[in-house]
Amino acid sequence: MAESIGSFSFDVTKRILCTLYNDGKIKKTILATKTRLNYNVCLRYINMLRVLGWVDVSSEVSITETGRNVMNRLLNQTSAGIESTATSDLNQSSENDIKYIPYEQKLESTKKLGKGSYNPNIMIVDDEPDVLLTYESFLTYTGFDVSTFEDPYSALKAFVSKPTFFDLVILDIRMENLNGLQLYQSMKAMKPSSKIIFASALDAAKELTSVLPDIKPQDIIKKPVDREYFVKAVKIALGV
Repeated sequence: MAESIGSFSFDVTKRILCTLYNDGKIKKTILATKTRLNYNVCLRYINMLRVLGWVDVSSEVSITETGRNVMNRLLNQTSAGIESTATSDLNQSSENDIKYIPYEQKLESTKKLGKGSYNPNIMIVDDEPDVLLTYESFLTYTGFDVSTFEDPYSALKAFVSKPTFFDLVILDIRMENLNGLQLYQSMKAMKPSSKIIFASALDAAKELTSVLPDIKPQDIIKKPVDREYFVKAVKIALGV
């Protein structure tokens, strides 16, 4: 089965993780053969999974405990033979990851506790530093708490470490190594309730809405944008 270098598939991720779970430590060349991947594509996935902490890589590749939990989450069931302790960890991790408190509910909670208004946490991922600075200034001026990431791998790692922290994620589409669509798939796999929108110079609204059913036309901000339009799009995405 051929896989292009630019593609990212959770079916492939599941293949890799399941192979490592069943076979234990394995050489990269053997892993590529067993998963029916081009060797260079396999290396790309291995690197991504290593950054996320899902695999350990030395002369051989092995799955980590986190990787085992992710594998079961992706499979949407507990694999036969997994230890009861691992299953317990999985259940606890899944509950923490999937639980999501909407921004408007957080705001209402802070009001009831007399803590004032709640500032939503927004992640922005774009490989152009000047764009990040512009978007950050737009949103911080409006009162949002913003975390910016120029490197998509760093963004994904931050998201995985705290999947319930961000109220909204704003992704560029065209980025090297790991593009916006790949990030979207990764984040949605970890936390299906994530609110994610795109900001891109590409005229790809029709294509995105056709391949990503959760994405609506208003979830795609066309670059370049002015502050008023950008902030309005963000507020619509947050439902406020």
